[in-house]
Amino acid sequence: MACFRWSDSQFAYQLATVVALLFVYLVAKAVHNKFISPLCKIPGSSLNAVSWLPWYKYWFSGYMHCEVLRLHEKYGPVVRIGPSEVSFIDKTAWKDIYSLKRCRQIERDPKSFPSLTPNGSKFDLLTYSPSDHARYRRILNPCFAEKATKTYEPTVRKNVDKMVAKLLAIVEKGNASINVTKWLQWLTFDMVTDVCWGESFECVDQEKSHPCLALSMDLVSLSSFIVFISWWKGLKDLLVKLSGVEGLFVNLVRSKCENNIKLADASKKASIYSNLRAAGNPLNQAELDGNLTALVIAGSETTGFALTATSYYLAKNPDCFRRAATEVRSAFSSADDINDDALKKLPYLKATIDEALRMTPAEPNGLARKVVASGGLDIAGQFIPKNTAIYVSQFAANRSSSHFHLPDEYHPERWLGDAAFENDDLDVVQPFIMGVNVCIGRGLAFMEMRLTLAKLLWEFDWTVEGAGGKDFEQSKAWHVWIKSHVHLRFSKRGDVVIC
Repeated sequence: MACFRWSDSQFAYQLATVVALLFVYLVAKAVHNKFISPLCKIPGSSLNAVSWLPWYKYWFSGYMHCEVLRLHEKYGPVVRIGPSEVSFIDKTAWKDIYSLKRCRQIERDPKSFPSLTPNGSKFDLLTYSPSDHARYRRILNPCFAEKATKTYEPTVRKNVDKMVAKLLAIVEKGNASINVTKWLQWLTFDMVTDVCWGESFECVDQEKSHPCLALSMDLVSLSSFIVFISWWKGLKDLLVKLSGVEGLFVNLVRSKCENNIKLADASKKASIYSNLRAAGNPLNQAELDGNLTALVIAGSETTGFALTATSYYLAKNPDCFRRAATEVRSAFSSADDINDDALKKLPYLKATIDEALRMTPAEPNGLARKVVASGGLDIAGQFIPKNTAIYVSQFAANRSSSHFHLPDEYHPERWLGDAAFENDDLDVVQPFIMGVNVCIGRGLAFMEMRLTLAKLLWEFDWTVEGAGGKDFEQSKAWHVWIKSHVHLRFSKRGDVVIC
């Protein structure tokens, strides 16, 4: 029986044919993306329209947010970031993309989000199923209503007071250089676990990160690589499992739930889990694992960074620091009198937080959504076809010169009706997004930020340490900011004149 063998010339011919066909396909695809695609009318770089290479270049650099801002400054409020990806900074896009009425036409794209909670985000608020997400929101909303949040205030105040006492001891020893990034991350992790179960992990007491905090922050920071391999879902899930984060958080959730059950009713503090039990345990074990993990990660990560940013911007702007400190110190007769109801009435304190959230939103690169409506949709005056990824780029929107006067400068006064900023479009700033996926814990987060900042302003003066926070201002970001360590020089209130 004769054996068929390719000659070298036959092999070369076949290879050349494959290469030629591939080249023709790529050229045809590029021509379609640039000149025929429904997105061809949207402004942007020609290379971005035909290739994903620029997208990956800037995503992996950690400076996608800066590149998107540059593109919007050049091309306007809507920009084509990739062959099938569009960024908006128009305030109407917030409602058009994220509102409840669009939840069946625009959905979260699982490829754009790392699944860090147990069971790959199948059983928590990060779920991609609109019906499941709606059910979890109905169950958890009462735990974050204003009445419930008020019951968590003693827990928050206790944790803040513990950190302030620690910092006072450090200052009294003469070591006034404080790594606020680290301390505020410990504090917010303690607060969120204490609010969840009535029992914290005492990171502040031990002055070190709990393994769950350290690992979850590392994974969130490396989410760029998780996103990159998201097209191979099995590999992504395997890497998350190998990291051990699922097991750590499952053990955390279950041990804390068991401890909460064992506590006598008289000794229990108000907590999210106790509220769920009082409601008849509406979540099964997998749903508890996922949702409480999501609350812990999101509640500590974002609030800690927002407090770090606010503290830093106040240090960099002494006039703002003086005004905020004066407002807080004039409103109370002692630190023990500081309470959230009174803090809500301090307009400048609120403005300092709002301006920090404008300057450094927790999600700088936008929360991507995918159009699933078969006929496409009109978004902020632009037709967007099915299967296009769309989002509002928060950093670009918040720093746009078309929206704000002096967009790269910290001016809390813009939130207080100052005439110099009368043309600012403040509605563009949505740090907790809006619509069906609005942050469920935003009320709790604001309370934590107000109480923490007020207690710090009552006890301390602070200035920027070392290189002036250059690392913070040049922080890289993927889904969240990479935490640069911000060192501030603390002194006891009144010891240093801020100038």
